Amino acid sequence: MKKRWLLTLLKLGIVVGILTYLMQSGRLNFERLFLLTHSPGILVMMYLILVLLVVPMATLRWWLLLRAVGLNVGLCRTFMLTWIGNFFNVTLPGAVTGDVVKGYYVIKSEREDGRTRAFMTLLIDRFVGLFGLVTMAFCALIINLEFIWSQSALHSLAWTIMGLFAATVAFYFIALFPFAEGRDPFIRFFSRLPARGFTIKIYTAFKSYQHQKPTLVFTLLLSLGIHMLIGLIFYEVSRLMGLLDMELATQFFLMPVGLITVAIPIAPAGIGIGHAAFESLYQLAGHSGGADVFNLFVIVQLSVFMLGGIPYFLYRGEYRVSEKALDLSEN
Repeated sequence: MKKRWLLTLLKLGIVVGILTYLMQSGRLNFERLFLLTHSPGILVMMYLILVLLVVPMATLRWWLLLRAVGLNVGLCRTFMLTWIGNFFNVTLPGAVTGDVVKGYYVIKSEREDGRTRAFMTLLIDRFVGLFGLVTMAFCALIINLEFIWSQSALHSLAWTIMGLFAATVAFYFIALFPFAEGRDPFIRFFSRLPARGFTIKIYTAFKSYQHQKPTLVFTLLLSLGIHMLIGLIFYEVSRLMGLLDMELATQFFLMPVGLITVAIPIAPAGIGIGHAAFESLYQLAGHSGGADVFNLFVIVQLSVFMLGGIPYFLYRGEYRVSEKALDLSEN
């Protein structure tokens, strides 16, 4: 318990330090939030996209992954758990925390073999979302190649995205290739890596879907759709902040990289880390105000995802989170 509190205080100190630095250096101005009062249409658009499109699409993605491994969780229940997971995403450190919580509700109602499969769907759901971000950034890179190559500061980032995309394609191909039982050479290869336990767990989780290729393809497309909608929000917020010369393709290239950093388990919704990441990314592309853009987005996202607290507290007897689940989320 003492260790947990010390770790929480350390994370809080990092977040406060980052936000203080950004504010004192003039890179983060909370007064710019009032720009929404002059453009209520953008605020309405953000709420509609998040509530009516992003959350239902994320629900459908996880529901398809559950069904593909034989877990018949109802679509309405999956929708409820997705909202509760979002609630914990913005109230506990780390973007993976909500995933662990919503998975906990499925796992505790299954037998041992079902629990393993439920845990696998959490891994696949998270990594399909990650692969969607990488794919989106790569497509935006190709579309916007001339501009990105004209910015020398973006070259390293561009090469990184190309490398990640190549690794993503290779991983999908390897994981879905039907090797004969006991003759998979990559199990031996992954067992030599430093993080072999986690890597093998991810690999075997994907292998469980090798006869469900359409599901993996469709869930990847759903992830792309979700990220494009969020990219559209960032684009409109950037224009509201005065960045009228930033192309949509440029936003689609920068935003996925910024959202990947938000998964670092420091603060709820990536506060602090996300501010610093988007400020740096925008500066690499020759723009300023990245911290302000992320700040407006994350505050609206917080207000939307806090709605997940309604089903959690209304059905607290069924959806109460145990200490065990919270310990699991930290590990």
